[in-house]
Amino acid sequence: MMLKPYEVELETLGGIVRVEFLRTDHVELIRSFDSGEGGEEQTEFARNMAWKSHERCLSTVFVILHEDSLMSYFTLSPFIVSLKIRDNTPKNKRVLVEELRTRLVELLGMDIKYSSVPTILLGQFGLQREYRGMGVGGEILAKVIKPYAVLYAAQIGGIGLSLHAKKEVAKKFYLDPKKNPLAEGFQIVSAGSTYELFYPFVTEAEAVRRALTGSIRLEEFR
Repeated sequence: MMLKPYEVELETLGGIVRVEFLRTDHVELIRSFDSGEGGEEQTEFARNMAWKSHERCLSTVFVILHEDSLMSYFTLSPFIVSLKIRDNTPKNKRVLVEELRTRLVELLGMDIKYSSVPTILLGQFGLQREYRGMGVGGEILAKVIKPYAVLYAAQIGGIGLSLHAKKEVAKKFYLDPKKNPLAEGFQIVSAGSTYELFYPFVTEAEAVRRALTGSIRLEEFR
């Protein structure tokens, strides 16, 4: 599952990058990762937690290489989004959950009788400091992370991409299509100092699942 290196062209970079499943020969690279100011959490995780988390199956880490240098990394793991509404659920949270449930019912074409739905969590996403501010992050999100999450979800079950981001980051990067059109489609699940965001990809995941089950030929999907 997604273990072979994958190459993709990034227009913002003007070149090809290679996406790889984290291996022992990447450890030195990721332990010297530096996301710069504002990316301290991503730097800390890369240097001290990425390999341990990956090795112990707490998350799956992928690295993105540009000319054999580490430019970015991200982690994916199974997750759930709660659709449960209790008597003491705050009104704003209740509204967000009801909006999400309505949207998912429309996308799935069926009622949702579950208290939660399976998703794929984007736990960490870091860029090396020299690549920040170029628009590379949005393109990686659209061309690498979302497609990888769809493939992951089609194999283990999942209907969207989840992530948590600080309020400022969420509004700047994930919730402002004018500034970052490649991040369009995210919906707020809960809001506070940290936002829980959800990007549904029901149609895409279903298409891959049909290909995997033989309902359609893989060539048709491609």
